[in-house]
Amino acid sequence: MAARQSLIQRGMAIDPIRPLCGVENESVLHMLVRCDDSKHLWYISPLCLEIEKYEGASFGEWCVSFRRRHKDRQWWSLFLNLVWGIWLRRNAWVFEGWKEDVAKVIYKAVVMEGEYALAQQDDVGDVVASTCLPIHGKFDADIAEAIAMRHALSIAIDSGFRNVCVETNCFKLHSHLIKWCARATAFGSTINDIIQLSRSCHSYCFSFVKRNDNRVAHALAKLYSSFDSLRVWMEEVPSNIAEIVLADLRLLID
Repeated sequence: MAARQSLIQRGMAIDPIRPLCGVENESVLHMLVRCDDSKHLWYISPLCLEIEKYEGASFGEWCVSFRRRHKDRQWWSLFLNLVWGIWLRRNAWVFEGWKEDVAKVIYKAVVMEGEYALAQQDDVGDVVASTCLPIHGKFDADIAEAIAMRHALSIAIDSGFRNVCVETNCFKLHSHLIKWCARATAFGSTINDIIQLSRSCHSYCFSFVKRNDNRVAHALAKLYSSFDSLRVWMEEVPSNIAEIVLADLRLLID
């Protein structure tokens, strides 16, 4: 990885200071781990890494320091996606002059893992259908959210539901849907698909919710690696999701 210190060691005459922070020399370890932006990203990511707890004189040594603690394939897959996202964020600043928000870097890393899932609930909160569809690929976060909603609405209609309220925690997706805004882009094309599907419903609405209010679907999405194809459950959810459904029902009752 061509951090500035690495390039200097190869004979290039360049400023060794990391462009993003402007504080310390840019080694691979500083760029990916020790820089304040990178520290913040690791801490708020789903991995919740407190980087000070692990030691290493290089990035490789730092990874070795916690490899025995984390053996799950999905954990490491997300870890590598985040590393790649930090590198791309750095390059966007160096070569294009714009700084991507760390939250978006995290979101893209999670999306690359293929988390597309849906839990359909009736008006009192009981689950009437749920689905999980593993899709592997590299998509912008907003496109991935739109693909997930298109899948959700399609499954709902195929399951016989015609009065539907679809929730999303993607503000851009929600905004475009309520404005019926479908431009000639990959995102706009998926928006148009959703709009066309919604016309098959007797009534429908698109609702924006916080991620904490969408816990059932989020937990279901994390099961994607357990399946290699589409799964649909009618009037039930996988057993390890049931506890989250019950917790949501208790909130409604209380």
